[in-house]
Amino acid sequence: MRFFAFDRDGERQLGVERGGVQHDVTRGAVRDFGKREILEFICADELDALIAAIGQETLLLEDIPATIHWLPPIPRPGKILAMVQNYRKHAAEFGNTAPAAPVWFSKLTSSLAGHKRPIMVPGWVDGRVDHEVELGVVIGRRVKELTIGALGCVAGYTIINDVSARRVQKDDRENKHPWLRSKNFDTFTPMGPYFVPARYVPDPQNLRIVCRVNGEARQDATTADMIHNIESMIIEMSRWMTLEPGDVIASGTPEGVGNLADGDVCECEIEGVGVLRNPVERAARKQD
Repeated sequence: MRFFAFDRDGERQLGVERGGVQHDVTRGAVRDFGKREILEFICADELDALIAAIGQETLLLEDIPATIHWLPPIPRPGKILAMVQNYRKHAAEFGNTAPAAPVWFSKLTSSLAGHKRPIMVPGWVDGRVDHEVELGVVIGRRVKELTIGALGCVAGYTIINDVSARRVQKDDRENKHPWLRSKNFDTFTPMGPYFVPARYVPDPQNLRIVCRVNGEARQDATTADMIHNIESMIIEMSRWMTLEPGDVIASGTPEGVGNLADGDVCECEIEGVGVLRNPVERAARKQD
């Protein structure tokens, strides 16, 4: 059972995919909860109750059209924390050594984009703009200073494409500035299409993770290749800050990142979680 969000007549709706069929459950299974966003169910600790309600209901599941406007499944994370070079071969392809301890940066909610929405690259942005497929980890309860049992605080998983403007990133590195600009243009954080509850992902450290551009595989690895696994990254982050329900961790990308050109179609796939697909629109550079 995989949840998703979509727009219908200007209102956010909740959908569920099971058995390959997508259903609108906004006016069905969720009617007694008074909620229509998966984040609300996570924060209220009612995700299991929602799953049970949907499992018992058959008559009030509405089919939805294939042409829906997809939205990010977690619409307003309190925090989006993204791991730095958490796969050794990805660090090596930039001539770096992976950090010995978890290191992360922030992505902004204004950079989020849904499944099938275009990645918009401004015309004045020079150089490569790279894809980075990542397993997104959604926190399910408030935690601080964990030492064990970190996976128990995970509500579920999604897919994130950590789009990165490399020339901007290089300039900021050389000037000892944060990476905030290069990672946070509008639409530079596609997320989705689904939120998959943790119960349906028994081993998040054993998932194939792939990125294809125009059908060609560029990144192809497994989450077993992470340097710092999900358990250790949550424990380390909780030393420094309180993690809240709905916070999202982008857990790092494997080797094979590459440039996205105007007209490309980028597909990020993680086994059991789904396929996040986004076209690329790169504006022409204006002449002075």
